[in-house]
Amino acid sequence: MSDKLNLNRRQIMLAASAGVTAVTLSACSRTDDGGGDDGNGGLLEDAQGGGTIRIAYADENPYAYTGEDGNATGQSVAMHSYILEQLGIKADQIEWKQTEWGSLIPGLGTNHDMVIAGMFINPDRCERVAFAEPDYVMPDTLLVLAGNPLDLSDITSVAEHDSAVIGVMNGTTEHINVEAIGMPEERVNVQEDLSALILELKAGRCDAIALTQMNLQLEAEADDELATTDGFYPVDENGEEIIGAGAAVFSPADTDFRDAVNEELAKVLDDPELWLSLVEEFGFTIDLHFPPEDLTAEELCGGNYQ
Repeated sequence: MSDKLNLNRRQIMLAASAGVTAVTLSACSRTDDGGGDDGNGGLLEDAQGGGTIRIAYADENPYAYTGEDGNATGQSVAMHSYILEQLGIKADQIEWKQTEWGSLIPGLGTNHDMVIAGMFINPDRCERVAFAEPDYVMPDTLLVLAGNPLDLSDITSVAEHDSAVIGVMNGTTEHINVEAIGMPEERVNVQEDLSALILELKAGRCDAIALTQMNLQLEAEADDELATTDGFYPVDENGEEIIGAGAAVFSPADTDFRDAVNEELAKVLDDPELWLSLVEEFGFTIDLHFPPEDLTAEELCGGNYQ
């Protein structure tokens, strides 16, 4: 495993809690008395009894996206389809719902029951939702125009530039991180999806896009006008690296379902070759993306774990 991942995580993601304004969940679950710890007709029981489960994802390659055949695919889809199958929930019980990134958390309990989008765990989100354990880790990178005209390398380099503008997707960890380091509002270009950000970059309305390394590399590989910087982990106010770790997301009313998913995920993580067989086709590797054994959702939540 890469030395990059053997880090002191005491303060991981704490700076993020000052970021995006919290959005109150409009409902806790599909059934008011279900989920949580009482087990009375909750989401897990319904799904294991043959009911439909509505799973939201944002169209973001390689984590979860709509394939050419019109079906949901990607690392998170493959991983959690397998886990749900182990829990007795069949593929034909799943209703996949492509959803804008900014609506993934607010829509829990109304539009959908679960989020599988490779969403990073951070304290701000942990106040509102229940995260499963991390199933991968991923550095960030910058997407820039070919040749990298401003010689940017990471979020800090953008902040230190006199006038450079950073592009971020609304509600992402990168959005939170640039706000946490004090980027002026007029130098942060916020869009709802990556396609819109790329248009802004090519039009000269931002100088770099910050997002996770793998999906930005895919964009650069497909477009000669674009390039990526080396991968990096953002640094918090204490000088410690912020580890990006993705996981499934549940309503706080459905922690029994989350805990059942965690039990099956632990079995996958105990068998790295099984983990790799599920995600390798999407570009994930054990050296760079397998979550460290001591990295937990509770730690990443910084006291807000549910």
